[in-house]
Amino acid sequence: MASYLAEVFGFLLLALFIYRYVKPPLKKLMERQAESIRLSLSSADAGLDSAQRMLADAHAALEAARSEAKAILERAHETSAQLLLEGERNGREEYDRLVASAGAEAEFERQREKEEVTRQVGAIVMAATELVVAAEVDNSLQRVLIGEAIDAAEAMA
Repeated sequence: MASYLAEVFGFLLLALFIYRYVKPPLKKLMERQAESIRLSLSSADAGLDSAQRMLADAHAALEAARSEAKAILERAHETSAQLLLEGERNGREEYDRLVASAGAEAEFERQREKEEVTRQVGAIVMAATELVVAAEVDNSLQRVLIGEAIDAAEAMA
């Protein structure tokens, strides 16, 4: 029993020593560590809140960019449709101008050829007239010469 009492007494002394000399510094260390953890958690919460705000801002910016891109695409489609219509209109106008110009040139050439044929027919008639006047006043020869002049004029037309 004496050894039992000595063991209990030793245990109580050890407990008293731990309670008096080990516990206070250990408790301060644990409190500092707990405070550091609380600060870290608070900082982490603030960081999380900041990150969530930044994420929300990024989502808002992304949505705004999508809206702006959609608007830009719509304007681009409208512009391309306008340019296409303008190009078609310009093409039609150029086509009409070219057709009108070609028609005018064709009419000018037709008129020029008509004048040329008229000059040639006039020259043939004059040549026939000169032959008729130069020849005797024989009716049968005049008819032959006039027929030849008419045939020559018809061949030119």
